[in-house]
Amino acid sequence: MQQDCNGKATLAQILVASSVGVLIAAAAFYHQRNVKNHKLVPKIKFDSSKRVVKLERFADYVARQLGFPDKRQCPQICKLASDYINKREGCEDNIYAFFSREPDGDSLFVKLVEEFERCILSYFAFHWNCADIALTQVLLGPEPEPKKRLKNILLAASREKRFERVTKNLKVARVFTTLVEEMKAIGLAQPKPEIDESECTDVMAPVALKDRSPVLLFMGGGMGAGKSTVLKDILIEPFWQEASGQAVVIEADAFKESDVIYRALSSRCHNDAVHTAELVHQSSTDAASSVLVTALNEGRDVIMDGTLSWAPFVVQTITMARNVHRKRYRMGPGYQVAANGNVIENYWEQVEDEEEEQVTTKKRRPYRIELVGVVCDAYLSVIRGIRRAIYCRRGVRVRSQLKSHKRFANAFPTYCQLVDQARLYCTNALEGPPKVYLLKKSCDLLKLHSTRFWPCLVWFEFKVPVRESFGA
Repeated sequence: MQQDCNGKATLAQILVASSVGVLIAAAAFYHQRNVKNHKLVPKIKFDSSKRVVKLERFADYVARQLGFPDKRQCPQICKLASDYINKREGCEDNIYAFFSREPDGDSLFVKLVEEFERCILSYFAFHWNCADIALTQVLLGPEPEPKKRLKNILLAASREKRFERVTKNLKVARVFTTLVEEMKAIGLAQPKPEIDESECTDVMAPVALKDRSPVLLFMGGGMGAGKSTVLKDILIEPFWQEASGQAVVIEADAFKESDVIYRALSSRCHNDAVHTAELVHQSSTDAASSVLVTALNEGRDVIMDGTLSWAPFVVQTITMARNVHRKRYRMGPGYQVAANGNVIENYWEQVEDEEEEQVTTKKRRPYRIELVGVVCDAYLSVIRGIRRAIYCRRGVRVRSQLKSHKRFANAFPTYCQLVDQARLYCTNALEGPPKVYLLKKSCDLLKLHSTRFWPCLVWFEFKVPVRESFGA
């Protein structure tokens, strides 16, 4: 009996010891993984009030990832990293010259460029709530001297005053330049032949230019989803190769870049990419809306490139496109808040009958409306958005970027029911063309080419749209 008790006690002790060993091994494994992951996180310092005091610069981050404890041990690599992320002229030639004396310089060149790319992906994968600080540091280049640092502080403090002064001085010039840009976007259309009223009944499939309905193509997706990449592939399709020459391409960002106020501010304070873009956001949106309604009234083929994140605007635009061959439209008052707090959204208005009588309209076919949605992982979209801000000096806040993805995901099923054809692309692949995961033709139900598109779309639909880093 005693031996049995001792045997049971010994077995229990063995089980306890084994469990403790397993727990210790698991803890050691997760500790090592956390230490490894911690090395990938850019260093950041906060003050007592949790405000950011210092964020590790990209060049310093690259040096640390390459194994240099002090950036002063590799000043040339830090300079090359700063030039590479800003895509300065001759940066790749300088990298190649750095290894010119090495016997295997070509392979070292490729490896260093690949390492820079990996560092870019990991550097911007964390601290998304400090993305504007990281962006400003990258645009400024290497750590500035004390005098330049003081100058940057003064520029940041006087930003609002400078913005107000430039806006006031260029207010009139903006009106004329915006009008010119709208006229350029509309261009000149070839005259359309007369058609019988009996032919203006159903939406006609895209065929020969003289025998078809005009097409309104919506390119939708969150900021940084890869819409421009997908659009390039669409424009080489047989139909758009013929139609693109007369089509009106509408993109609010294009008006933003041509805005005289935006250009003036960008030339004077190149590191205020986010604030400068926000300042001219409304004016560029209004210009794009003006071109859109004009092009639809003329019966032109239209490609509208935008996030399509605000469902009421898109739904009203589709409604207008369905009726514009019968009635002419103009811009409405837009988003308004009444005195009682009620929100009124009226983005388009029909032209009154007495006004319409002054315009002689020809019989027209109804629009064929197509939708191309583009989705990708949130992490990739944020990285793309930040890199675009570096290259184009035009950025958006990460919070706004993720919200645009979430709202588009919520509204996408509704859009599919309202259009004649819908496609959904996923741009997660780093190499190769985007993949089509969903297709709707005419009145057919949605056809899934693969259910793998759901993780990207559904993640944005149900997850909280604001995160501080990748995997948070």
